[in-house]
Amino acid sequence: MRLRFILIFVLIAALTAGLGCGSSSAPQDNGSTDSGPFHSLMDKIDVARMMEMVDYMASEQLKGRPTGSPQCSELENYLEESLREDGLKPVGELGLDNYRQEFPIPSERCFAENPPPPGQTVTGVNLLGEIPGESSDEMIILTANYDGLGRDAETGSIYPGADYNASGAAAVLELANVLSSADQKPRETLAFVLLGGEECGNYGSRALAESLEAAGLRQAAHIINLEGLGGGNGDYMDAWDLNYKKNRSTVQALDESAALLDVVLELGGADPGTSASVFFLYHLPAVTCDWSWFDRGDHPDFHLPSDTPDKMNRDGLSKVTKVVGLAAWTLANP
Repeated sequence: MRLRFILIFVLIAALTAGLGCGSSSAPQDNGSTDSGPFHSLMDKIDVARMMEMVDYMASEQLKGRPTGSPQCSELENYLEESLREDGLKPVGELGLDNYRQEFPIPSERCFAENPPPPGQTVTGVNLLGEIPGESSDEMIILTANYDGLGRDAETGSIYPGADYNASGAAAVLELANVLSSADQKPRETLAFVLLGGEECGNYGSRALAESLEAAGLRQAAHIINLEGLGGGNGDYMDAWDLNYKKNRSTVQALDESAALLDVVLELGGADPGTSASVFFLYHLPAVTCDWSWFDRGDHPDFHLPSDTPDKMNRDGLSKVTKVVGLAAWTLANP
């Protein structure tokens, strides 16, 4: 364990010399730390920029971003362009030559206001990009769903989905921005995946899992799923590992990264129903990270019109993103 801490400090010291960020705006209220050489690296994660993304995703403009809607298509185009601007590459290991992985979803499962008639399908989309590794023996994958529930059928109120799950999508985009700007190339491939069609039946995570299995990457993939990063009343982050042996290396990296950043990590077992549970069915190691709530029942705004950006815990959003970013880079550079 002590040797691993030393290696992490050496890695961070090397990274801080060459890691930049695509935005020139100064980080605000992002829980930065003054503890040693990783201060500059962690300060590249900008919670103000993440909140801008959350505000956009939760806005009336996107009308709850239900899969199959014009508003969700608008968001998909924005996410795709963001991955392209960060210089990420299409995930060729999955047979993709662009940033989109498309899959069908039964129209009756969608929350769009005007879906096709029953028996027809709408097109769901995962948005993927990667930083290719030097060895590519393994793939570290950061995931979060970006779709929402649309409008309340009775009241007409939109479901903003700020914490669920604009927060997770914003964190994946931020980590793609920061880690892709590093001068040092990771040893293992880092992939960033924004999942579509999750709120209507986990179609995005299923499509990703099936493509990983078809590509023979079941033993190579390590997934960290992000959702609910701005809720909770406590002062800790959760890591739900499903009590799965194949998640041990990911949990260890998260635990050590949290310790370095002075973040309290609570390790949970059974997953509370996130995308990671779908990956588990395909025998893929996947850990879900969130901020300081133990059960969905503890989240008063979960999947309600009251899940708005003004209620977000910016400190929690920042801390989880930093811990996951450091853990992912550590896993990618064994």
